[in-house]
This record gives sequence, structure tokens and C-alpha cells, in this order.
Amino acid sequence: MNRKTAEKAQRYFTTGISLITSFGPHGQNVMAAEWTMQISYKPMLIAVFIHENSVTFKNIKKTKEFGINVSSERQTMAVNIAGGYSRREIDKLKIKEAFEFLPSRKIKSPMIAGCIINVECKLVTMKKLGDHTMVVGKAVTISHDEAKKPLIYHSGRYFQIGSLIEPFRKVVTVDDDVFDWFSSMSKGKFVLKCVGLIIKSNNRVLVLKQTKNTSYLTIPFVVPKRGTEYLKILDFYMQKSGLSTTINNIPILKRLTLKNKKKIQRINFVLFEGRLKSNIKDHIWKSSKLNPLLHILSN
Repeated sequence: MNRKTAEKAQRYFTTGISLITSFGPHGQNVMAAEWTMQISYKPMLIAVFIHENSVTFKNIKKTKEFGINVSSERQTMAVNIAGGYSRREIDKLKIKEAFEFLPSRKIKSPMIAGCIINVECKLVTMKKLGDHTMVVGKAVTISHDEAKKPLIYHSGRYFQIGSLIEPFRKVVTVDDDVFDWFSSMSKGKFVLKCVGLIIKSNNRVLVLKQTKNTSYLTIPFVVPKRGTEYLKILDFYMQKSGLSTTINNIPILKRLTLKNKKKIQRINFVLFEGRLKSNIKDHIWKSSKLNPLLHILSN
């Protein structure tokens, strides 16, 4: 790989910047780190990548603890100081009006005020990877400030988060019965994931009753368990429904937002097209023209 090309291209990664704090044999210190990320939920583990010859590395190795302070958009000066000087040159945390502090609760490292996230960490492991060492810490305390926004670093410059980009979803207005049906199926999940089958004949779509206790008719679909192969569970559902079908294995994704008055329910439909192997006359077919949800699912 051409090194000059790589050096230019790598500047186009987009990261946040964290202020990594420590207190050890080399005194108190702060450094700026782009490569900081959460790598586990339970326990909450956070990795930061630093050089072995840095004061921060030596402090952490000795004390087995450190602070992670995720910078907000108003902390460019603090980031410049933390990343632009070495502790061997100057005690950066003593520079006048550069840093404000929060009281540490479970570690001795100083914590930086004004950040969007503050995490106190106990060292779990260190592993050399390339020219940096991955330092993994377990969060022992964490706090955040919803009023602040993160500082973004890209192509050697600082940026702010811009306007929100809503993920594209088609909005479908439905009646109370339809909304309540899908809402109850979601069981409070932010997005209900469904896998369904589209079978067409003469501008009509095959529909089924979803349960014996409802008159609601819609395309054959099932809410799959996580990690279940969609085609297999859909084929099993169709067999259980008494329908012999052939299913095309090319998936279609429909991202919808069901709307009913002021209520919304997000649904992701993974759909497959298919056909019946048996006589189609005995099954229920419905025109999609007067049914907005059926129309969007089948077109």
C-alpha cells in the first residue's frame, strides 16, 4: 500500500475526541485521543488507543485507573492543549483558564468539566496493536450532559453536529384497530421487525387472518426471533397456515411509520415475493387500492 495515499486517506475518518486523564508517578496528566470507543455493554468496557512511551500510558500502567472525558463542541482549546503538548514539557492541567474540573468519585485521576460524557475507569487489560496499545477500562462511574453536543474531528479540523437526518420511512396513516394490533405486537420495542410474503394474482394480494381472535386481514407475516433465518421461519409459517408456496429468496425492505392521530409505531418489513403451488380459488384475495398499508407493502 502506498504510504502517502494512506496518510491522506486516513484523515477522512471521522471521530470524536476524548480527554484521557490520569494521575500517577509522572503526576497528573491529560491527553487527547481520537480512538476511544465503548466495546461492551455488560460490563461497560471502553477502549482507548495510546502510545506506550506516553506519560498517560505509564500512569495508567502503574495506577490501573484513568478518566475518559468526551469533549463537547466548546472544548477546542482544551483539546488543542491536551493534544499539542507533552506532560514532560508542561503540566497541562495547570494552564490558566484551560480546564475546569469535576470531583472524582472512585479514582484519583482528575475529571474534566464541560464534557458530554465523563467516565471513571479501572484498567482491565492492555494489548499492543500496531503502533498503539489498546487500553481497556471498566466503567465504575459514568455521567453525561444532554445539553451539550460532541466535538467532531475530520480532515484535521473541528466540526459541530449539524441538523438531524431522519432515516427514510414511508408514513402510513391507519385506523385505531390496525395501529393497536401492530403496537401490541411490538411489545414496546422502538422498531417492530416483521418478515412477510407477497403473493399477487390479478391485481390482488393474498391476505390471511393473523390470529383466530381477530378479523384483521393482511399479508402473511411473522415477527421473527432475533438470529432466526428469515426465509426458514417464513416458510415454516406458511406451511403451518396450510399454504404450499414457492418463495423467491431476494428480500425487499420496507421501512414504515404507522401513524394514528398523535401516535406512531415504526415497523421494518423484510418481504419476499412468492406464489402458491396449489389452487388459488379457495384463498382470500384483497385489492390494495383502498388499503394504504397493503398498497405500500405490495408495490
